[in-house]
Amino acid sequence: MGARRSSASKVWLHSYGVIGFGLVLASVRCGGSTSSGLSAGDDGGGASSSSGAGSSSGTSGGGTSSGGDDGGTVSDGSTRDGAARDAQPSGTYPAFPVDTPQIVNNGGSVLSAPVVVTITWSSDPDAAKYDAFGDAIGASKYWHTINGEYQVGAATSGASNHVSITTPAPQSMSDQDLVNFVQNNAGQNGWPAPTANTLYAVYLAPGTALYFGGAPDAGGQDACAQGVGGYHDQATAGGVSFTYAIMPHCSMFSANDVITSASHEFNEAATDPYPSSGPAWVGFDADHLNWEFFNQFQDELGDACENYMASYYTETEQGFMFPVQRQWSNKSAQEGHNPCVPLMNEPYYNVTTFPAHEDKITVDLTPTGSGSKVQTKGFKAALNQPVTIPIGYFSDQPTAGPWTISATVDTMWGVTDQNGNNINNGTATVTIDKTSGVNGDTANVTVTPTAFSSLGIVYLYVTSVLPGAQAHHYLPILVSQN
Repeated sequence: MGARRSSASKVWLHSYGVIGFGLVLASVRCGGSTSSGLSAGDDGGGASSSSGAGSSSGTSGGGTSSGGDDGGTVSDGSTRDGAARDAQPSGTYPAFPVDTPQIVNNGGSVLSAPVVVTITWSSDPDAAKYDAFGDAIGASKYWHTINGEYQVGAATSGASNHVSITTPAPQSMSDQDLVNFVQNNAGQNGWPAPTANTLYAVYLAPGTALYFGGAPDAGGQDACAQGVGGYHDQATAGGVSFTYAIMPHCSMFSANDVITSASHEFNEAATDPYPSSGPAWVGFDADHLNWEFFNQFQDELGDACENYMASYYTETEQGFMFPVQRQWSNKSAQEGHNPCVPLMNEPYYNVTTFPAHEDKITVDLTPTGSGSKVQTKGFKAALNQPVTIPIGYFSDQPTAGPWTISATVDTMWGVTDQNGNNINNGTATVTIDKTSGVNGDTANVTVTPTAFSSLGIVYLYVTSVLPGAQAHHYLPILVSQN
């Protein structure tokens, strides 16, 4: 999970507002499905949500954002009045420039040469597995693939960076207990001294409960009951700031599930190590607030891929055969490939909107407690008036046949107010004139808003399903009254 920013703790329950939009939303979500699918939702829409505080990062008259042009076709395969034209399947892959989001760099530093220090309890029967994972990940192709484009170098570890705690494992620890724990031990009691590149990886022993916000009698919430796979945060000891990751061993988890959580947290700790004082790679770019809604404002690199069951697999790389999670790649997304890397051994297929047809819209996020209205890209519509949205089918290589698309106006969209109460999505009727296609085909999605949310929008997403493929893919859309 990403960073839990209330009281500085960082979680694979991600607590996020939109860093890329300069906001802080009052929702906290848990991220991180595991290889057995224990801690996430299905491979389509989002993980469970909970309350907390953090940082994250429906058109009038059916018009589009074409700037009032009348008629005429454009190179994206649609007409300027919004109606899709007939198109032949394309031999260019992808057939269209893909309107894809990018996770932004907010100016904070990354770990250029991470040193993984593995902290376990001697009573944990899986401690040796966690040591081996920390030793092997840094030199693996997997690590380079998920981190190389973000200026994170190879990670190192080894026996001198293994810490085994011989005292009995506590029955429970809160997030505040844990920040005190790492601060008080960093550089003492056998722990290597921290540097700006240190990542303390703390694996809670089986039977040690993790609570957020204090002990249970003080109102703390059971992390495992919230579906939390882990979290990372920053701390300071001896004047040195460093990052740490916490991996609970929930009762439903196997050691492989814990290791999968660690793969998520190691990536995020390396690319966003100081979430409170200097956020780095977190938050989608300002034109793609639609993706923030799709990810329920969980928007670090691991979070962006955690909702897809196909993101969880076991590496076959010699010397690194561990269960891991695919992570977000800006480069892969921009090139029209699957944004979650390492890439799967199957075509990436989806549908895309066309930026020339999008409007500049305003989304009122003040009901979430952010106190802010933001501008982004989407489609404008008036209540009970249809807007037609042209989209294009694309894939990065030939597919075995056509795939089908469908639209969902999601009532479980994971947006809450500052008190953790759910905010209802808007409602709409949605039709699609061509529900099956291949690379180069086009379709029209017609949305008629019947009610707008208190944010002034209707949120929906289009799902692409290819028979026989491991993964489904998604296109989130925002329709706004402003």
